[in-house]
Amino acid sequence: MKILMYSHDSYGLGHLRRTLALAESFARREPGTSVLILTGSMVSGAYRMSRNIDLIKLPSAVKVDHGVYEPSRMAVSFEALKRLRSRIIKSAAETFEPDVFLVDKAPLGMKSEVVATLEYLRREQPGALTVLGLRDVMDDPERVRRSWLTKGINKAIERLYDLILVYGPREVYDPIPLYGLSPEALARTHYVGYVGKEISSGEASGLPLPPGYALVTPGGGGDGFEVVRNYLEGLRLSEPDFDSLVVTGPLMEDEDRRSLERLAEGLRVELVDFRPDMEAIIAGARAVVAMGGYNTTTELLASRKPAIIVPRVEPRVEQLIRAEQLSRMGLVDMIHPNYLTPEVIRTKVEGAMRRGSHAGIYVDLSGAEHAVDLVYAALTNEPRPEPRLAAGA
Repeated sequence: MKILMYSHDSYGLGHLRRTLALAESFARREPGTSVLILTGSMVSGAYRMSRNIDLIKLPSAVKVDHGVYEPSRMAVSFEALKRLRSRIIKSAAETFEPDVFLVDKAPLGMKSEVVATLEYLRREQPGALTVLGLRDVMDDPERVRRSWLTKGINKAIERLYDLILVYGPREVYDPIPLYGLSPEALARTHYVGYVGKEISSGEASGLPLPPGYALVTPGGGGDGFEVVRNYLEGLRLSEPDFDSLVVTGPLMEDEDRRSLERLAEGLRVELVDFRPDMEAIIAGARAVVAMGGYNTTTELLASRKPAIIVPRVEPRVEQLIRAEQLSRMGLVDMIHPNYLTPEVIRTKVEGAMRRGSHAGIYVDLSGAEHAVDLVYAALTNEPRPEPRLAAGA
């Protein structure tokens, strides 16, 4: 079995980490499976992969405004970069001859760069299963609906994809019927639950601090400066009785990181820029402050750690919607960034440190395994398995 996966990864770490979790699940499912990942992530080499998984690094792009991208490293026009990326993607499909082509989040790819490959597979390799994987929350549903209708994405999904997977539990959030998909496309849509790595219940090893610290993790860190700055300034209000570990993220600007290092001087704070083993880091924490990205949030739910989420609200409200839904269910605490101050975050963290774990909460992160089951069922025309409940109290 040959699985080709595409993740455009213009910003952050979430898409790549979810893609890797799915790739590992494919690799475990059948001996001899080969998985090839196409990614634009600039930190793709930082993660360990099983022997039968490899990747092709696409030239990187970064979003600079709503719907506007630029090359992040190369001195070429964006149109030239897109043509290059599109040809690499199509060439990989022609040469690799995948049984499955799985596209993450963007149905047409970044600026439609995978359309040529999807059409090629439909025409020249009609036996290849085309799969679209969508996050639990994309954005405001009405905004998604308008965008998809304007760009013809709804019709393209109907024409180009055999299977649609939603990486979240329907019982937590069910936006897909609001996106304007046809009944035929909705019939091919399946909620698989959260995709992520289960958090170990044992004591984590190799931690930079003894277990029991407060963890601050703004994901990739590209827009996490204000969260960390407010947290550190909150610690300066009075000497805390706990240690703090701050993982700034590899995408934070050097100047911002240096500013935080100066702010952390003299505090009970360990500040690092990146850890590939965030599951272990979360396992060692007593409470966590984070932004509301997909992977971090699902790992926090699985860990049962008290979590304070400060969601991103621009240019999309994806993180805000997710945090609000989970806050209403009592699974996380939330601070809207408009109300983020050193005093507020310090008070929330001290309360979370006193509370300890959510002992009554169970969250299943086996969405990758269920997604793979659905893909194999579609390939073999077997009955499709029903998903397990992904969250409950």
